[in-house]
Amino acid sequence: MSNIDFASVQWAQKISNSLDIFGDLTADELKKLSQLLQELSHLKAEGHTPSTAQMTVILQYLHTKNLDLLEAVKGGLMVHFSGGGLEYERFLLREDGRIPNHKYESRAAE
Repeated sequence: MSNIDFASVQWAQKISNSLDIFGDLTADELKKLSQLLQELSHLKAEGHTPSTAQMTVILQYLHTKNLDLLEAVKGGLMVHFSGGGLEYERFLLREDGRIPNHKYESRAAE
């Protein structure tokens, strides 16, 4: 006999329903999403939740790059990407989804 409690069953059903949407993703897309979820969990643990505008920008960059870090800072999120022809790309992403020019830096891959 198992020790599965009602809360465990509810959680498993919630997660199972959430996972249905991932069926069409490739292995590479799942890997990128996994990194995003890890970074989001760190933000959430610190009491930060990205805005819809911030998530839209992050996902657009994630299409061709790899997410290395999301960090809550004064004024928004500091976002670090690599790949896509660049060694790195980092910038401040404000809550409204804008990236101030003076808070953007990148380095071309050698």
